[in-house]
Amino acid sequence: MMAEEPMVVRPMASYADVMGYLHSIRITPQVKESVGRRLLLEVTEPYLAKAFARLDDLSQLCAGWDGRGAKKISYYVLKNLRNVLLISDNEDWKDWMISPDTNGAVGLQSKRGIATISVGDKEFSYYRETDKGEEGESHVEFSPEKLLELMRRIA
Repeated sequence: MMAEEPMVVRPMASYADVMGYLHSIRITPQVKESVGRRLLLEVTEPYLAKAFARLDDLSQLCAGWDGRGAKKISYYVLKNLRNVLLISDNEDWKDWMISPDTNGAVGLQSKRGIATISVGDKEFSYYRETDKGEEGESHVEFSPEKLLELMRRIA
């Protein structure tokens, strides 16, 4: 049986709040470390925390989630995006929304509506509007660094 994360009942706004809370609860050091990393992320890195939570949500979608035969979101797509999150700064995710695609991929949409990225198992594609017209590329070989650099450039 896996231990569940304890529910936080008091507001936390700083590293000190998280550490104080962790020292006040009775759990094993291993669980304390895991809970601490999650709480610290949620308190100090809200955009990253939301992105991780969104990927967790997408991982729960079953085949047919759209009522029209959509594919389950690929494990490899979710792994790719988690790897990007692990090397990202909090601000890198401020302007991006994450949504499922019916083909098992995941889409990233700029909140300003000027860019979209589709992330697949082994590659990604992107499109954006610029002052000079449209720009995009398909079938770019995936690497976390390439995707993060693109996100920073086109957000």
